[in-house]
Amino acid sequence: MRPVNVFASGAALLLLAASGAHGENAPDNGTDPTKLNRQVQTTWERLDLEGGFRSDTLKVNYTTPLGAKQDWSVRYRVPLASVDVRGEEDYGLGDASVQVAHVLALNRQGGWVILGEMIFDTASRDELGTGKNVLKGTLVKAWFFNDGAIFAPALVHSESLWGDDRRRDVRTTSMDFYFVPKLKDPRNLITVDPSINRDWKSEKTFLGLAVTYGRVLGPAFGGRGIITVKPTVFAGGDRPGDWGLEVGYKVIGF
Repeated sequence: MRPVNVFASGAALLLLAASGAHGENAPDNGTDPTKLNRQVQTTWERLDLEGGFRSDTLKVNYTTPLGAKQDWSVRYRVPLASVDVRGEEDYGLGDASVQVAHVLALNRQGGWVILGEMIFDTASRDELGTGKNVLKGTLVKAWFFNDGAIFAPALVHSESLWGDDRRRDVRTTSMDFYFVPKLKDPRNLITVDPSINRDWKSEKTFLGLAVTYGRVLGPAFGGRGIITVKPTVFAGGDRPGDWGLEVGYKVIGF
């Protein structure tokens, strides 16, 4: 999978989405960061890492809204991972996490979302986690356009609080430029995520681009079933690898 091919396909899909945009109301497909739905999601991701290694991660997520206005939510995540840097390819428990989200100042033009996530040092092997307990904060500003498109850039910072003294501390910052075009068929979805990423401890900076393609399959388990495929490419001399691929299935709104 060549990076140029994924970048080109993402650009082509953006042009297609723009040509097909219109003002119809679409079923909620989970792409609006200001809508805090109850959902269960399972994803499997493969990352091509530097040095010819790879990682595979199966993530199970459960999110439920909170409060009378449902402007709060909590998400629980449990990952099972395999990283072959030490010749061990069996899956083991990764670093589990709990995330709390809150939507504020929401109106027809947009809104703000703040998220706080605690990532715990629960990995069963060193290579499956950071060895640290990490606090991750995210600030999102969402803009809603008249044609139904969404632009929601996010500033994300992660900082290790405590953990294994032998392991390197975590201090990373990312700027993510999340964009959701409005498609002609409301059962389809695309999200485009260019990002700038900085690891302050290793003094490395790299670029990323993830394009998610999805399809609302219809009613499932009292909600809506959605299938997604997300290729990712990385660029820059400090990139951690060349590409990634994630496939997922989720049920929202049950």
